[in-house]
Amino acid sequence: MSGTNNQPTAQRGGRHPASLVDSQLEHLENMVQYVTRGDAVSVLVPLDHEYWEKRVRALEETHELIASQRKRVVKLLDQLGREAQMKLSRPTAA
Repeated sequence: MSGTNNQPTAQRGGRHPASLVDSQLEHLENMVQYVTRGDAVSVLVPLDHEYWEKRVRALEETHELIASQRKRVVKLLDQLGREAQMKLSRPTAA
């Protein structure tokens, strides 16, 4: 038995490396852009801004992000926050 541990860092209690996050960030950016479009709201009702914010925050908490990735996360959270504010200020159809 060798003395090396081949488990990824996150399984040993740390965070995943930044090299694993770019494809996930790209997916989140695409989905947030879609969700924040006006015509997408009715299609993805269960997957609203709260769902995507949780996904972004989970990514942020489980990966060691580099500066450019942190900027992308901040941009996503800002975009979702603006969408949430706009949703609250929209008149409801009653």
